[in-house]
Amino acid sequence: MRSTVAMRYFQLRAFDAVAREGSFTKAASLLGLTQPAITTQIRNLEEDCKQALFVRTNEGVHLTDAARPLFELTRQMFSTEEQIEDMVSQATMFRHGSLKLAADGPQVVLEVAAAFRERYPAIELSVSFGSQREVWDDLLEYRVDVAVIGNAKSDARVASIPVARQDMRVLVARGHPLAARKSVSLADLDAYPVLRREAGSNTQRLVDDAARHAKVALSTAMKLGSREAVVEAVRQGLGIGFVLERETPDGKRTVAIPVDELRGCNIDSVVCLHSQRKRAIVQTFLDIAATCASV
Repeated sequence: MRSTVAMRYFQLRAFDAVAREGSFTKAASLLGLTQPAITTQIRNLEEDCKQALFVRTNEGVHLTDAARPLFELTRQMFSTEEQIEDMVSQATMFRHGSLKLAADGPQVVLEVAAAFRERYPAIELSVSFGSQREVWDDLLEYRVDVAVIGNAKSDARVASIPVARQDMRVLVARGHPLAARKSVSLADLDAYPVLRREAGSNTQRLVDDAARHAKVALSTAMKLGSREAVVEAVRQGLGIGFVLERETPDGKRTVAIPVDELRGCNIDSVVCLHSQRKRAIVQTFLDIAATCASV
């Protein structure tokens, strides 16, 4: 009987890890196992459940509809286990443990992470980056413990602490007709083709909303999949782009100009699921984020 219970525990742990990571390989790394071992655990669990738990595609691994209730239960189960581990860690002032973070930009999250590491250097921090939509999905799917995101939408499942407010800047190449301006309006940009960000980008959404409100139709030079690509394309004279205040690159080849309609448009917040906030290490990270707040 004990052996059966132990087998089921490891199957559920493997299932929970694959569901969180969206990958058998990443789940194996998370649990310190080989990928074949994870595959075997999942196959045995699917046989016991008499149904498929995952859909495997070229984009990754996704839960079937039938598996979602099981994932909710395993999250409760392993979140409780994590809370127990946190209590033990807290008793020793977080002398071990880990925290997974995600963000839609590096500046704010790394500022808070630095403050956290200064107090708890033994905690292993990992940070992933993506669009606002990707980071939000990672949070809701339990792939990360805490996220730092711009203009986080209100959600009853999520606790949020605003930490920084930023202006939007239009980025132009040195020598551009607007380069000497101290500020511009969106109407001033009407004649210049814009380098657009990928779908799900918080930056692009803010620009599109402001342009729509101002009744300005900005033309598109090309669409690019990252902030870094936009900066390089501006340097190459391929168009103008938009970056948030803290993301402004050095001024050797570009100039960043405040946009009148987009001052203070972005509020970065540290967010977590309410269920994760019960973990002492997560709550401590939020407490430290609050001390870093400049909103």
